[in-house]
Amino acid sequence: MAIAKKITINDVAQAAGVSVSTVSLVLSGKGRISSATGERVNQAIEQLGFVRNRQAASLRGGQSGVIGLIVSDLSKPFYAELTAGLTDALERQGKMVFLTQGGRSGEKIDQRFDTLAAQGVIIAGSIDRGSELRERAAQAGVPLVFASRASYLDDVDLIRPDNMQAAQLVTEHLIRRGHQRIAWLGGQSSSLTRAERVGGYCATLL
Repeated sequence: MAIAKKITINDVAQAAGVSVSTVSLVLSGKGRISSATGERVNQAIEQLGFVRNRQAASLRGGQSGVIGLIVSDLSKPFYAELTAGLTDALERQGKMVFLTQGGRSGEKIDQRFDTLAAQGVIIAGSIDRGSELRERAAQAGVPLVFASRASYLDDVDLIRPDNMQAAQLVTEHLIRRGHQRIAWLGGQSSSLTRAERVGGYCATLL
């Protein structure tokens, strides 16, 4: 005897031709959704026989204390240390971290984002598409915080190192030890992190 496949919010989104976040908004009654889109989603829900997961709804409302964390690549020491620090700080506040990877080039970020946006708060490690992700989070009605090395975005909630100050402190330390010929090595020319560090280094030498 075959067991019927459980209908998920992803199935509803695919049938209605919308994102998971849009289905989530229709279910919660939040956000700005056109009547045509709402009707299409509700038709898909009825046709597929989707049963709303109340536990997921409570997660989406932030009542469970679950925090979604998307990191680019856990094999990189920066993100491993970042994850350990964030997890420790959040757990001390009574939160539970739901951890997933967005892929080294962000190739999985859309799928991971939609999954978490339907369930809880998101903290993302990659901000190459920060503006787009910020808008999608606003539409889904969930808070979004970026944790990254550096960012061109000024209007997002962001946790990041002060690369310029770090380079200034290192350069000042070497100068105080009597060094006069101080060279800078490392970093890709396209890296904003490198640009900030080199800026601090040059400013201190001057």
